[in-house]
Amino acid sequence: MKRLILAFIAAYIFIFLWGWLLNGVLLKDIYAQTPNLWRSQSEMKSLFHWIIIGQALIVFAFIMIYASGFAGGGVIAGIQLGVLVEIAAIGMRMGFYAVQPIPGKLILYGSVSGIIEMIIVGAIVGAIYKPPAARAS
Repeated sequence: MKRLILAFIAAYIFIFLWGWLLNGVLLKDIYAQTPNLWRSQSEMKSLFHWIIIGQALIVFAFIMIYASGFAGGGVIAGIQLGVLVEIAAIGMRMGFYAVQPIPGKLILYGSVSGIIEMIIVGAIVGAIYKPPAARAS
């Protein structure tokens, strides 16, 4: 349980920082080109807790899936799970693109950065969380 919690904390910190770097710094100018699609800064700040909760749910689900079937494979299995999770996320982004006027650049950059993000999350989780049988050997 201790390693599960440590893996959650480490993966959450990474996802939080990655999200800030990507959306708050690197893609800031692209978001600024379409202000009509996004909430105002003050409105986003008042709803920031939803970002924290959403990211926590993503990490929790990732770790629970990893622990329920991937844990014996270590870092490689974590990376494989990360790629699979991101493929699902790319599919969702494509659906959003079809029904919302989101710039194609954001879908592309979000998908490429998402693959990198989830590979790193998988590696973090795979390196930290090991089931009791794997730690004993």
